[in-house]
Amino acid sequence: MVERHHLLPGAAAFAAALFVALLGLSAGARESGPARAGVVELQLLGVNDFHGHLEPPEPAVGGAAWLGAWLDRAAASHPDRTIRVHAGDMVGVSPLISSHFDDEPTIEATNLMGLDVGTLGNHEFDEGGAEALRLVRRARYPYVAANTVSREGGELILPPYRIVERSGAKVGFIGVTTKDTPYFLLSQFAREYRWLDLSESVNRWVAELRARGVEAIVVLAHAGAFGDGRRAAGEIVDEARQMDDAVDVVIAGHTHSELNLRVGGKLIVEALSYGTAFDRVRLTVDRTSGDVVAKSALVVATRHGGIRPDPELATLVERHRQAVAPLAERVVGHAAGALDNAAVDRIAVRSERAWAGADLAFLNPGNTRSEIGAGPITYAEAAEVQAYEHPVWRLRMRGADLLEAMAEQPGLLVSGPRDLDPQATYTVAANGIVAEREPFAHAIEREQLGTDLDALTAWLSRDRSTGALYASTRP
Repeated sequence: MVERHHLLPGAAAFAAALFVALLGLSAGARESGPARAGVVELQLLGVNDFHGHLEPPEPAVGGAAWLGAWLDRAAASHPDRTIRVHAGDMVGVSPLISSHFDDEPTIEATNLMGLDVGTLGNHEFDEGGAEALRLVRRARYPYVAANTVSREGGELILPPYRIVERSGAKVGFIGVTTKDTPYFLLSQFAREYRWLDLSESVNRWVAELRARGVEAIVVLAHAGAFGDGRRAAGEIVDEARQMDDAVDVVIAGHTHSELNLRVGGKLIVEALSYGTAFDRVRLTVDRTSGDVVAKSALVVATRHGGIRPDPELATLVERHRQAVAPLAERVVGHAAGALDNAAVDRIAVRSERAWAGADLAFLNPGNTRSEIGAGPITYAEAAEVQAYEHPVWRLRMRGADLLEAMAEQPGLLVSGPRDLDPQATYTVAANGIVAEREPFAHAIEREQLGTDLDALTAWLSRDRSTGALYASTRP
């Protein structure tokens, strides 16, 4: 199954990336010989947007056991001088093998990978702050969060930074999360916290780190950009320009992009998603001043060829695969042909309309997470499509309000008639994100009916007897 918004690179691109990665890793082994007087070379290995993909998301690429093996191989070039980090969204909208167990297997996998420090992504908050912090407490490494504060008092929910020392050199890590986080959350969870300006938050703690004698500073930013690797535009590029010049490196995330560029002297690197790649950053640090005097980065693809999976991680994954298999492998439908993003969206909004017995249904774009391949559709595949498992609401609304919503929010996916009577009242289905926004939040009546995954599996199962599932162009 292919995740809908951030498609994996093609085989040719991965082969090229692997060739470059192997050259870089072998070169790294040579570089790590006798240290130059007065300096030490450190290595950062970074991961972002793993999203609970314990199993390979595509054939022969990624998966926790291979990611762990690649990190170990890379670390071997800099024994005792490597720091392993992540930039958030390690969990959230995860495949069933992780989500069914409340994402605890993924946190355990990151423990086995030997991570040293991480930060929060927007998806860590999908089920609220209490759940996010519960998972943080299961990690055997610290999380840092410099711009996530309580709604009322404005207190930080986690320490803003962490200092890690290797070979006498100190590196300060500051964590920040995209300001867009509330947009992705149900309102009950978005109201729990505030997400402050990224660069202002970073700059506040840069000053404290420098006061403590730390000059090598890395930002773990769950914020990204889009581009061709060395040229990009987006939130992290804009924010990096406003960060203190003392910041040396930004390990980015959120956009599932491949980034390796410099902005205002800062090195920004992001390694795709789902564990299909990782960042390898080299920092040369002056032992006397603590300053970074040289830096470089490489994004390394985690292909399976020429490397054996980590056995402990492989055992963890297999144990949970077997435990969830009776549910995951249950067939809930059949697709006569591959269903692309648009077709999956149409099916999702139709399924919620049918589930609620509604006149119309509304769905926010981006709520479905995967395409569907031809053939039998398993519960695990359906769960990856509707990975949020947002509630479905049955609403009673005036036609005038619905016409206004369709005019002012043209991106909404709609199933049902458009020629509504402004004076009439209609039954409407909407998922939790839509139902909490204007004008749906002021429905005449509202009733919760289950989840969007319940609706989708019911729809798919309804068509099983025909042996085929078709998606027309009409919603």
